[in-house]
Amino acid sequence: MVGGVTAGIWWLCFQSPMFWVTAGMGEPNRPFIDLYGLLVAFDARHLGLDPFVPSSLDPYRRPHVYSEWWLALGDLGLGRKDIYWLGTLLVAGLIANAVAVARPRTWREGGALLALLLSPAFLLAANRANPDLNILMLVSVGLLCFRQAGFGWRALGILLFAISAVLKYFPLVTLLMLLDLRNRREFLAGLGLYLLVLVLAWPGLAPGLKSASLYAPEPVWLYAFGAPVLMRDFELNRPVLWLGPALLLALWALSAAWRERREPVPRATDEAHAREREFVCGAAMLVGLFFLGASFVYKLIFAVWLLPWLWERPADAAAARWRRIIWYLLLAVVWFEGLMAIGFNLAARLLGQPVNVDLLKVTLVIQQIATWAFVACLTRLLLVYLGRWGRALLARPATA
Repeated sequence: MVGGVTAGIWWLCFQSPMFWVTAGMGEPNRPFIDLYGLLVAFDARHLGLDPFVPSSLDPYRRPHVYSEWWLALGDLGLGRKDIYWLGTLLVAGLIANAVAVARPRTWREGGALLALLLSPAFLLAANRANPDLNILMLVSVGLLCFRQAGFGWRALGILLFAISAVLKYFPLVTLLMLLDLRNRREFLAGLGLYLLVLVLAWPGLAPGLKSASLYAPEPVWLYAFGAPVLMRDFELNRPVLWLGPALLLALWALSAAWRERREPVPRATDEAHAREREFVCGAAMLVGLFFLGASFVYKLIFAVWLLPWLWERPADAAAARWRRIIWYLLLAVVWFEGLMAIGFNLAARLLGQPVNVDLLKVTLVIQQIATWAFVACLTRLLLVYLGRWGRALLARPATA
């Protein structure tokens, strides 16, 4: 039901191109713009052009900044002509993946998932159809493999994690999932498999990494996401100043995790541990993306992995309180900025006046506070769980 309601509302949005303009998310009649950029690279290769330099085939002259592995899809005949059916398929995959990962069991959980899927952050993901949607689905299948008992299944999951890292770089944080393997022999085998994929992929990675370093996006104002945005939003000419707040955040998270290192760890069922693993994967993705650099709030699609863990109701009052805090901060981050953008644009249209810059800056301040608080909470819990996993791995026999 959640999937059907989401699909229906998203369809209405795509049937109303001016909605995207009012929400500040894109131009009318130009959906799936990030997917279009990828398909441009396929067409450029077919025409004998270098896809890793700015292309006149793209309205924004964007170069290809990912691995050459993507370009192999162009050999299947895919190109700009396929934009609509491929974009629709990706958007449908996002909805199906979110429902399958979250697995809402009650009306309350279904409503919570719907609140996330209908948020401006997820609508932006649907509108742009960024390749991150492919990564979400690949890693989700990898996490499903980790729910299985045999190492063969987990090896398949590790293979999918490594392929995701080759395709978009930032999923390299999935290396942390290896800490949750059953013993040190499995850990070393999994690490070897992961590194083998990266070594084999290196010739195809190098051109994309070079292009990404030269043409990295620097989004500002509404819908921007990432620690470097903090300085650019307020037009400060020392972008590295964000390292100060980042250091304070890291110190707080480390001290909080250190205080919890000797607290007793309750025994968890296989299902509860799987939820914990998926939470750690989602938290690692979001924290890594936040500090890696600036992008857009559609990166919050990876928050779907947080949901099953957030919906648990632990007996410990403090643990339950942290879950509530993270959930409310997540709602604030995915909704507030988009609602304000819609309000600004509607007011400007009705009053015939431009957006008040001071009010826009207040919006950005509130969004930054909510986002940094959300990332701080995720970082704290990420360190707590990784510490537990590392200690447990070292305590087990090498081949148990």
